Amino acid sequence: MSEPPEELVDHIITHLGEQQPELIASIGDAEVRRRVLAGIARAHAHRFVQPESVTAFVTLMFLVAPDFDSHPAIARALRLHGSEPDRLRLLFQRTREEDWDEATASSKGWPSILGES
Repeated sequence: MSEPPEELVDHIITHLGEQQPELIASIGDAEVRRRVLAGIARAHAHRFVQPESVTAFVTLMFLVAPDFDSHPAIARALRLHGSEPDRLRLLFQRTREEDWDEATASSKGWPSILGES
């Protein structure tokens, strides 16, 4: 797969820095970029390609867990059909708070996403 547009990468990094600065404060710029690139690829694998949807997906990777989409209930919700905004909405309607907590607790972390484990 080709590299995502720099505008999208920069947009997501800016979004994280403005909306969730505590999530990236202790991570160097190069590592944030590397994680964002991995997140974009993961979002694309789930058929999210619109900038808003990709940004939301990558933000969830930083907020919840980088592999949140591996949780069975979340994975099922991500496979639903519909427009990207509808699928994001259904992601929260079809899952429970406990699913998100479990996704955080069972995460293998960024090394698993970045191919380091």
